[in-house]
Amino acid sequence: MQSIHDFKIGLEDYADNGTENEFPVLERCLECNCVAQGNLHRNGYYWRYGINEKGEAFHIPICRIRCLVCKVNISFLPSFLIPYYQHTLYTIVDRVRQFLEENKVNGYRQQLAQHVKRFCETIHWTHSFFVDVGHQLGLSKDMKKEAQKYMKMIHDIGVSPFYRRSWGHLSSYFMGKLILPYLRREKNYDSPT
Repeated sequence: MQSIHDFKIGLEDYADNGTENEFPVLERCLECNCVAQGNLHRNGYYWRYGINEKGEAFHIPICRIRCLVCKVNISFLPSFLIPYYQHTLYTIVDRVRQFLEENKVNGYRQQLAQHVKRFCETIHWTHSFFVDVGHQLGLSKDMKKEAQKYMKMIHDIGVSPFYRRSWGHLSSYFMGKLILPYLRREKNYDSPT
C-alpha cells in the first residue's frame, strides 16, 4: 500500500536528506486502523529514481512500515512523485501542458507521447474527480479540448493539491493505469510522434 506524503521539499532536497528525511509517524494503521503503538514497525527502505525537469536523476529512499496486525506494508511516497513514473509530477504535468498548448517541449518525444496518451486515457477519471468535488461539467468528444480544459483546472487548484486530494479516487491515482476494460478510449488527439 502506498501513501502520499507532502515532505514540503523538492526532489533535490529530499535526495540530499536521504534516509534522514522527516518520515511520518502514524497513530493508526492505514489499512486495518489498529493503534500504532507496538504494531507498526519501520520495515526499511526501497530505493527508486526521481528525475527532475532538467533530466537529472536522483536515487532516493522510500520509507516502508509494516503493520504486525494485518501484515500490510505501507510506503510513504513523496507527493512530487507518481507511482511507477521516474519523472516528477511537475515535470510530467508541465510537459503535457506544453504539448497541449502546442509549445516546444523538452525531453524525449516517445516518452512525451506516453504521458500525453495516459493523460488522455484518464480524462474520464479526472472528469469524475472534478464532478465529485462539486464542479458541474460535461464531456465532449473532442479529446484535445477536454485535455486542455482539465489541465487548466488542475493548474487552477494547484498540481500538488490536486494530486493529494485526488489520491485514491475511484481506487486509482492521477496518471494511473485504469483497470476498467469497458471504458471506451478516445484516440482523436494529436500524438507528438
